[in-house]
Amino acid sequence: MLKKLLLVLIVMGAIVLSLGVGTAVFSVEQFLVGSNTDRLILLSSRLPRTITVLLAGAGLSLSGLIMQSLTQNRFAAPDTVGTVDAARVGMLCGMIFFPGLSVVGKMTLSFLFAAAGTFLFLLVVNRLPFKSQMTIPLLGLMYGNILGGVANFFAFRFNVTQNLSAWMQGDFSLVIKGQYEGMYLIFLLFLALYFFADHFTIARFGKDAAKNLGLPFEAVLFIGTLFVSLTVAIILSTVGNLPFLGVIIPNLVSLRFGDNIRNTHGKVALFGAGFLLLCDVFSRSVIPPYEIPVETVLGVFGGGLFLWLLLKGGRPA
Repeated sequence: MLKKLLLVLIVMGAIVLSLGVGTAVFSVEQFLVGSNTDRLILLSSRLPRTITVLLAGAGLSLSGLIMQSLTQNRFAAPDTVGTVDAARVGMLCGMIFFPGLSVVGKMTLSFLFAAAGTFLFLLVVNRLPFKSQMTIPLLGLMYGNILGGVANFFAFRFNVTQNLSAWMQGDFSLVIKGQYEGMYLIFLLFLALYFFADHFTIARFGKDAAKNLGLPFEAVLFIGTLFVSLTVAIILSTVGNLPFLGVIIPNLVSLRFGDNIRNTHGKVALFGAGFLLLCDVFSRSVIPPYEIPVETVLGVFGGGLFLWLLLKGGRPA
């Protein structure tokens, strides 16, 4: 309980930092006395950005937790099993065939392609007779590279490479009021984990063991795939790709608190939200008034933690 309270306090501190860091000068005193400029800065830019970062960090971390349960592999995540690359193909199709499509339309296409691509990969993986810790991530990276190669080819063919790259770059600098509200759909993932946490925990034992315990494994696989794909599509369409979160956060929490999803999913959400928010604050503080894309910061810190997990072997608590 004390550690969870400490985690909450760290996240709250990161929120305060996020609301105070930026190129425009923001004064709490002026905001409280009714300054229109400070009100505009807080409500139209700082607060939407902070909410978006929190939801993206929590959503991707929980998505990684679900993928690791469905594949029984600690290094599975949306960006290592092809979910992100499949969503990217869907976004590309929207750019090529429906250039006037709204953000919601692009999000829907990304969701459909991500769900289909992920479900196909999981069906193949669950038929493998032997699954080592490194087999699934390697297969996922190969699968993702195939999808990425197809996307790059058609992006080059139809001259939308620059547009696709801009969509894929993980960056929160353009998040403002009116452009982030779709992120609230990530709460559906939180509800799914609340109701199906025990199902996902049992799914960690594998298909045969889960069925022997009375779990409809295919149904859980389908539900998990839908919610993970929806989360990835929303985040990708709003802020771009954010690597490593789905891999490192669930493993770091598991090392300390174990594998019971009912007990750890709240900690995973808080840890992921706080970690991404601190990375975002760092990206805005290194070279003010400019900022580094948070994808770059995640690549450095997340990559280092991922290497540490590989060396440690991903052992649970």
